Amino acid sequence: MILNGAGGEKLLCEEIENGKLRLCRVFGSVDLLVLPETVEERQIVTIGAYCFAEKGRLSQALADEVTEAGLGDGTNATASVLRPLNGNYLREIVLPDTVTCLETYAFYNCRKLERLTVGAALTEVHSDAFMNCRTLHTLVIRAAAGDVTGLPFLLNQLTAELCVEFAGTDGEKVRLLYPEYTESYEEIGPAHIFSLHVEGEGYRARKQFVGGRLDVGGYDTVFEKACNEEQFLTLMKMALYRLQYPYELSAEAKARYENYIAAHEVEVLEQLVQAQDEDTLQMLCGQPLISDEAIQAAVVRAVAEGWTRGVAGIIRWRNCHAC
Repeated sequence: MILNGAGGEKLLCEEIENGKLRLCRVFGSVDLLVLPETVEERQIVTIGAYCFAEKGRLSQALADEVTEAGLGDGTNATASVLRPLNGNYLREIVLPDTVTCLETYAFYNCRKLERLTVGAALTEVHSDAFMNCRTLHTLVIRAAAGDVTGLPFLLNQLTAELCVEFAGTDGEKVRLLYPEYTESYEEIGPAHIFSLHVEGEGYRARKQFVGGRLDVGGYDTVFEKACNEEQFLTLMKMALYRLQYPYELSAEAKARYENYIAAHEVEVLEQLVQAQDEDTLQMLCGQPLISDEAIQAAVVRAVAEGWTRGVAGIIRWRNCHAC
């Protein structure tokens, strides 16, 4: 069946049980897709196989329905019809809280997808749901950091560096950086026994859950070893996110993150100036762990970048701290 989306999109769905829907294909003209919780009083609970892939895998009945509706063949579109929304266009997708399942290859080859928002109930993620999603670097969970969510299942398939944001109804925001990791198998001897080799602390960081709840203390313990293996930018973001959003941050972990930032203060401020990250700069400029020399270097960098707003901000934020 083809139903109307909230933004003028056409949603190709099929009923799976008790009036609930599997989304099979979306036709539209946007690069930010926000799916509604209900479509004509029915809930979307499953994102079907190959839903957002460049080439859909529709049953003959669904393919015929798409053709009859004048929407092309489900893979290609003409200039006169809405295009199938896939990885060639979509940069951000917001799934409703009703979605509980992602089927195999749901986001296959979504190479431009940068940001995905999901609800806490998404706990079933089939194999290769995110294959070749190479630019997906931000995952937003509409839940509190202490809630049970499907994040462990999502992280199991997302091995590239990933920023995870918890956005619960209580208003408390939590942001964590999960480093990239790689897996490979090594053959041992003539018996064809294979040993799994994991490189990168991102793997261990992704395992810090208890009963589906984030073990933030366990996550914080990963940082010490990560300092010996990960790149500066990754470590910088891990430390800054925890200091900026200190959910259940112990004094010991806080000191560890602060020590890292203090040891790399000039490089950190330089990166923040380059990104024009005012919020984080304001936080750091007011911290005693940042020296006056690093502040001066940041001002010089902002002047070189032609960022006059940043120059004024850095000086003002530092002066406010001094007061």
